[in-house]
Amino acid sequence: MQQLNLFAESTPVLPVSYYPDFLSLEQANQLYQHCLNLKWQQNQIRIAGKTMPVPRLECIYGDYGCDYLYSNSVFLKPLTWTDNLAKLRDRITALTGYKFRIVIGNQYRSGQDSIGWHADKEPSMGFNPAIASISLGSCRKFQIKPIGGRPTDFWLEHGSLLVMHPGCQSTHLHQVPKTNKVVSTRINLTFRPHTGGGR
Repeated sequence: MQQLNLFAESTPVLPVSYYPDFLSLEQANQLYQHCLNLKWQQNQIRIAGKTMPVPRLECIYGDYGCDYLYSNSVFLKPLTWTDNLAKLRDRITALTGYKFRIVIGNQYRSGQDSIGWHADKEPSMGFNPAIASISLGSCRKFQIKPIGGRPTDFWLEHGSLLVMHPGCQSTHLHQVPKTNKVVSTRINLTFRPHTGGGR
């Protein structure tokens, strides 16, 4: 499996790994169709005292009791793993060695759906979590930068895997910015650890 090194020797190494061909085209197409039928919802987020719609659709699947709260306002309660998502989780674990208990789906319906600069540091994921991100559908720009530094751009391809290694969330920020270009739906699956829950 190909892992790309996109940086010159003078460029600081980012705490990420990118696998553009993690899934074959057939596998990516089948998973995309599966994900279109997941339980998507439009959540509300509170920012600067104002409540507004999250600019994308979301869903969550995972182990029992692994509830997820982000931005102190959006509460996600996981549904039971589908067979396809569980098999994908196990395949990523086999490659990376990282274990995951939840997957959060983001559906970007158009170029106006986005997520701004942030780090995923919610306490429920534990200290310095590893996060694995599968991209399906339309290719969108993903940006990552050291806190206080300049961004590096990735164009996340259909069927690709981006792994943010432990420590990345403490030192870097990332985003999927809006675009005025006409783009079709993109689905992003982010596999994450969790410190709670039970069976």
